[in-house]
Amino acid sequence: MPVALKRKDKDGMPYQRPPEIEAWIEKLEAVDVATRLAQFDGVSRKRPTYVPTEAVLYFLRRAWVAGEQGHFEKIFRILLKRVDQSLHSAIPDARMDGAAEIRDEIRSRFIVLLTKDCNTHPGLLDFYEIRFDKAMVGLRTSVLRKIGPATCKIKTVPLGSEDDDGPAISAEVEAAFVEFMSGDPKKIDDPAFRLVLFSAIDRLPQDQKQVIGLLLQGIPIDAKERDVMTIARILQCDERTVRNRRDRACKALKAVLEQEAEI
Repeated sequence: MPVALKRKDKDGMPYQRPPEIEAWIEKLEAVDVATRLAQFDGVSRKRPTYVPTEAVLYFLRRAWVAGEQGHFEKIFRILLKRVDQSLHSAIPDARMDGAAEIRDEIRSRFIVLLTKDCNTHPGLLDFYEIRFDKAMVGLRTSVLRKIGPATCKIKTVPLGSEDDDGPAISAEVEAAFVEFMSGDPKKIDDPAFRLVLFSAIDRLPQDQKQVIGLLLQGIPIDAKERDVMTIARILQCDERTVRNRRDRACKALKAVLEQEAEI
């Protein structure tokens, strides 16, 4: 049976892992160490046999408590590889200046947290066993906001230009997003906000993502002039359909961004 978490939430209730994480832990406790390590490493995240990182962290922490140094080191290397892959995906070199240094800083902070959890602050990483990805978003956001927009620049391209990594938000489109985000112009300059925004856009349904992507390139929804390329003409639908997709996308994005702001 999995060891209970130590920390409590704001209501004083003990942290609880999601049932699916508990199930993975129980399943992995029933196999030998070699089999468990093989399942931790080398499996694509898209496959059903992929072990959630929350479960990997559980066994890492248990190995430390049990004094199983060799086992701990093997799981630690696997966990760090996952962290590095996540950071490269969230903070790519092509999108942000100084990305490598930022990734190193976040990685170092995670290692410090893990060290404290093992030595002086047991329970510090309890939330990571519940929602590892969300906890990492919080850690990334903390580092990016400390660095600030003055020293951490998102790479952008002018309106209408193209880049290998897709369009960036230009001044004209920024105005629309400022309005969409309740009139807070500072948010669009926050590198952490931009990374969360791009990630949220990637998770939109395809039809909504198409509309937002075209808007980010500065393409108008509709135009009276027949020689002007518009989103409605590109997607071969009427202007009302485009606006409905845009509105649904903005509603979804706002919900995601407000949720991330609570981290």
